[in-house]
Formats: sequence, C-alpha cells, structure tokens
Amino acid sequence: MACPGAVSVSASKAVLKFSQSIVVDITESAALPSVVKDAYRKGGASIPIVIFTDPAMEKIYGSFNHPQMESQKYDTIFKDARSSIKKAIKDGTFDLGAAAPTMVRIENTQVEEWTSSKGTLIKAKLVGIEDDKVFLFETESGKKIRATEKQLSQESIAKAKKMASAKK
Repeated sequence: MACPGAVSVSASKAVLKFSQSIVVDITESAALPSVVKDAYRKGGASIPIVIFTDPAMEKIYGSFNHPQMESQKYDTIFKDARSSIKKAIKDGTFDLGAAAPTMVRIENTQVEEWTSSKGTLIKAKLVGIEDDKVFLFETESGKKIRATEKQLSQESIAKAKKMASAKK
C-alpha cells in the first residue's frame, strides 16, 4: 500500500502540470464554498483529497480521494477532469471568478490577544487582511491562522481593521 504522504506529493506534482494546487487545512473547511465542502465530504475520511474546481469555486470538475489515487497513475486518474476543464475554457464556460483578493499586509506587529466569536482567546500577531473580511494571524510558534469575520468577535474585528488602516 502506498504511503498517503507519497500520494500527496506525487498527486500535487501531477496537478501542477495543468492546474494550480491549493492546500486547505482541515480547520479552514468551514470557510470553503458549499460546492467544495460537498465534494470534500463525498471524498470520505481518506486524505488526501484532490478536488478540481473553477477559480470561483462554483463548479466541480472532479474529486478524488486517497484510494482512488493509490495507483499514482495520474494521467489516467485525472484525465476526465483535465479534459472537462479544457473544454470549459474553450467553450468560455470556465468561470475565472472575481479579481484576485486585495491583501493588506501588516508588518512589525506584536503578539496580542484576539477573541473568537465563541469567546476563545487567541494569542497571535495580525499579519494581514484579505478583502477586508479574512484575517490572517501568526502565533508565537509560527502557526498560521485564517479567520473570517464570523469567527472573530466584533471587538477583534474593529481592532484588526484599525491596525490595517494605520498601515495603509
């Protein structure tokens, strides 16, 4: 049986031949669009799961879990998804989505306490804000945390936006 890590690495390399690869941490799954969440759930508990979608994440072109990728014959495994994407691009039905997110990077900040919408304290430094809605933090140990407005308290949102406006 192939090691899941080996499948992850070789699958990523195969995907990069014709697409972009985005890695989603399991803790970020709540922020995914519904169509991607559904494809993720259908993949079962097997990790890794490779999901091919348009950049707007509105249509799924293929979803593959670890057992489906064990043979590591990606040219065969991903063939239909790749063909569907190429056809959609040619037909003009491949939704390129909105413009790239606007990013405000915040440098030289200190570790502070932030509060989640559930009241949990988070000790981290604010490192950026995407589209004025997604807050990027880094803990003292270097762990990256992404939080949506729904996941943060109103006080933390206001503090983060004030810090960002001071950096502009």
